[in-house]
Amino acid sequence: VRLLVSAIVALLFGSVFASQRVPRNESDMNSRITSIYITALFLGVNAMNTALPVFEMERNMFYRHTASLMYDQRAITLAFTLVELPFIILSSLVFCLLWYFPVGFAVEAGKFFLYWLFMTFSLGLFTFFGQGFMAIFRDSQTAQGFGSLLIGMNSIFGGVLIRPQAIHSFWVWAYWTFPLHYVLEGLFTSQFRDDTTPIIATLGSPFYDYVLKKNCPTGFQPDDSDLKYCTTGTAEDWIYVSFGGMWVPENIPYNILYLIGAVIVAKAMVVYGLKQKNYLAK
Repeated sequence: VRLLVSAIVALLFGSVFASQRVPRNESDMNSRITSIYITALFLGVNAMNTALPVFEMERNMFYRHTASLMYDQRAITLAFTLVELPFIILSSLVFCLLWYFPVGFAVEAGKFFLYWLFMTFSLGLFTFFGQGFMAIFRDSQTAQGFGSLLIGMNSIFGGVLIRPQAIHSFWVWAYWTFPLHYVLEGLFTSQFRDDTTPIIATLGSPFYDYVLKKNCPTGFQPDDSDLKYCTTGTAEDWIYVSFGGMWVPENIPYNILYLIGAVIVAKAMVVYGLKQKNYLAK
């Protein structure tokens, strides 16, 4: 099911950009990052929802065999991880192959690998956190409720709906805590790094002020002949300005480290839940 959903989502969203693979203005750039955000979140939600019922059956099987000492929670957690990894890797690869090239991203092995890597992290995180919730809570309904809370917080504070520089200081902890922010930062900065595609700025936008100051530092009001030059930046500049200068390619190694840590936390939840909880016990 996950492979089919990955293929369908990639084809649907990829077809939107098939006729215009090169962004020209800020509206085009917004469309691209919004599509990246939606696909990453949608596939993550699907991964979590499909993992919950499967893990619930396996968890109950584990409970029934615990008394006979047939399974150790660490061993079965490792087994769950190894079983899921091929599906996660293959699902993300199918999606990337059908989505990456129609959208018009750079045909570079390094950028493609990074996109695949961060999409794999996205699918893996939602899958493993789904397993963690299922291990801790009694039934799939409760686990799905907490999963929905996790998804909601990730979607709100992922850095797209509310840009990092616009997040209220009270909610900054959510921005730095929930992992979708690190997935999206890795996806955006890796793909638009060194991207010199000309992007026409929208009058009055922060990007407009940035490129006007950068291209025409004297501060004069450009006449018609200079207007295009003074108000055109690059796709890389647009990402930098749009996210307040906080999302830069130099953060990619730290994003990867954080996501690895988040996976470890999710698997620790599974070990704790299987060790401390037994909802079939009389």
